[in-house]
Amino acid sequence: MSDDLAGAWQLVSWSLEYEDGRPSEFPLGRDARGLLLYTSEGRVSATLMGSQLPGSLAYAGRYEVRDGAVYHSIELATDAGLVGMTTTRHIGREDDVLTLSGPDFRAGTGRSQKIVWRRVP
Repeated sequence: MSDDLAGAWQLVSWSLEYEDGRPSEFPLGRDARGLLLYTSEGRVSATLMGSQLPGSLAYAGRYEVRDGAVYHSIELATDAGLVGMTTTRHIGREDDVLTLSGPDFRAGTGRSQKIVWRRVP
């Protein structure tokens, strides 16, 4: 599965989904842009930015795929609080669309993340 992820992915959407049923939020706006890169050697790099809203998020590190999920071990990040963290993202695939979903970066927020990517040809 890790070889299946290798390559470049363009952001379609990044949303925060709330357990209590509140409407989804889009931290960098509905038209945020981003690029996710996976190498066959186990490296990951993600860069997301708002198109209209100020702000961005970028991180890099290593990744591992197991049990239908990808684990990003963050080594560098624009948010220093993410360095040293390992995120869990459940993998959904349909053709050239990759959906990564899982817990928020910080525990206890009552929300999860849903990030949708499209493979760059």
